Amino acid sequence: MRNILIFIFLLVLALALLAFAQPRAVQKPVKDGAGPLAVKLDPRLVAPEYHSPMEWWRTHHMDAVTRGDFAEADCLHCHDATTSCNNCHSYVGVRQIEQKD
Repeated sequence: MRNILIFIFLLVLALALLAFAQPRAVQKPVKDGAGPLAVKLDPRLVAPEYHSPMEWWRTHHMDAVTRGDFAEADCLHCHDATTSCNNCHSYVGVRQIEQKD
């Protein structure tokens, strides 16, 4: 009987530890959000007209770069890769942007 109680106790303890050890969902990067993945843009810069609507641009900017409409260097005139590009790129698992000084 004692062995059964010890087994049940250890089983409950293992399940409790497993429940707390589960990975937590990472919040997706959002513009002007909080946390380590927040996308920070310089508030002094006004978004150009071709960035409207912003939601479309956010999900399709890579198409414009791939087509050759823009080069990465063009983007880096206004965007800091460490705070406005690579947070999202890390989240979705694509190549990091290298900012050359």
